[in-house]
Amino acid sequence: MKIGNLNISNPVLLAPMSGYTDSAFRRLCKEFGVGIVYTEFVSSEGIVRGSQKTHDYLRFELQERPIGIQLFGHSPVTMAEAARYTEDKYQPDIIDLNFGCSIRKVVLKNAGAAILKDLDRLKQIAVSVVQAVQTPVTAKIRAGWNHQSIVALEAARILANTGIRALTIHPRTASDDYCHPAQWELIAAIKQALTIPVIGNGDIKTAADAIRMFQTTGCDAVMIGRAAIGNPWIFQQTRELLAGSEIVTTPSLPEQIALCLRHIQLAQKYYPDEKVNQIMRKFYHVYVREFPNAAEIRHRLVRSKTLTDTVTILESIRAD
Repeated sequence: MKIGNLNISNPVLLAPMSGYTDSAFRRLCKEFGVGIVYTEFVSSEGIVRGSQKTHDYLRFELQERPIGIQLFGHSPVTMAEAARYTEDKYQPDIIDLNFGCSIRKVVLKNAGAAILKDLDRLKQIAVSVVQAVQTPVTAKIRAGWNHQSIVALEAARILANTGIRALTIHPRTASDDYCHPAQWELIAAIKQALTIPVIGNGDIKTAADAIRMFQTTGCDAVMIGRAAIGNPWIFQQTRELLAGSEIVTTPSLPEQIALCLRHIQLAQKYYPDEKVNQIMRKFYHVYVREFPNAAEIRHRLVRSKTLTDTVTILESIRAD
């Protein structure tokens, strides 16, 4: 797959996820062969105002390339200004426009998926950003705001005509959250309508699901989100299936603990131990879910007072 002049050897991508896709997790996924990683979505207003917390989201390591920085906002002028600053300061491989986030704090600002209610503004934002930067600009959309306004196909055509280089479609509406199945047939329809690369997203829980999405939609790449949390093996497994392997790599229980420890090690490069101990709590349920007495183990890890104690617990589990 090619996005602008960027050649992507592995068409299996990590979705941007608030609270999860920090530099440590992105680097972990890179070790398992993911094609592109993305930052957590970043406020254009925060960039322009010089918010330190916002700018912390933008930093990445050379090992994470190719990487996309995903921006959200409501103002075409501010989005363009934020994109220019991001390009000049951080030089990402891709600038991605978020027209799909349904988180309350985002849509209350008339950003993210709320922009699907105003396709004129969607066009204005895309045009302003594309004209502001040399970096390839991509976009992510949902099916629509709700089931009374399914606008994905119209929005996709508008965006393709603005000069964006690829489009990701999550075929649920903003009102669905994750309560309804993703409508993959919408991905197929958009793929048939556009000439730019189309990336499918939604309801990929296993590597086999990713292959099924390729086969049933004809999409150029798949984007995996929640299924990658604590499970970056899914990128390696999908690559193996794409290469024709009938048996994919399945991690042993000790390997899962070893990966959790590796995750901690990477996180320590960016945060103090107390913060690492806090961040890792949302990953433990996945890392230990295959273990006997998984609930008890997770309880011990979540209740651990220090990172040293956490590592000791994990090492003892691995040794059992």
